[in-house]
Amino acid sequence: MSEPVVFESLSDRVNKFNERVNKHIESQTLNPFSGSFKPGSRSPSPRPSFSKDEYGKPIAGSMTEQRGRKAHTHICREILELCEIIYDMGQYQAKYREKDDDEDEPQQEEDSPVIVRFGDLFQMYTKISDKCVGLLIAAKKRKLIYFEGEILFQRRDDDVLIALMKPIEEIRAILQQEAPDLIPRNVPENEQQQQQTNS
Repeated sequence: MSEPVVFESLSDRVNKFNERVNKHIESQTLNPFSGSFKPGSRSPSPRPSFSKDEYGKPIAGSMTEQRGRKAHTHICREILELCEIIYDMGQYQAKYREKDDDEDEPQQEEDSPVIVRFGDLFQMYTKISDKCVGLLIAAKKRKLIYFEGEILFQRRDDDVLIALMKPIEEIRAILQQEAPDLIPRNVPENEQQQQQTNS
């Protein structure tokens, strides 16, 4: 058998409605954009209290913080992948140039910066991701790479040189420190397992 339906009395419904109305009126007196706001008679709307370190950051342990950490790790992984591609292309091009150069010219030093042309990098990297220019800007802000100007455009800036500012091992370490969950894609499996056990 179904339970009998209990009807609220009219006075109960009126009281609930009046409670909602009073809450709304109170919230509108605190809202400086409403017509009911009274600056002299009411205190300003309550302000959240947090330290300077917490400003602009999500609440610790929240889903927003987890999503932000995941996105940050993803960006660091893509920057590292871009730097590794610059490194690989620069190493390959340096070996190719050495074969074409005369024997009398000095060999390239190991500490010399790895340099690639933007046009070559753009052609190679756009097959992997369409975010080449954005990642170059992000890597430049972290002082991992250097190129002239603030932004590069295809065709116009094809001859602009892009240089790695640090050795690739140091770049890996910097990005690993910035995003501890980061495991580089080009690292062999045994090193990945060692990194996971250390963290």
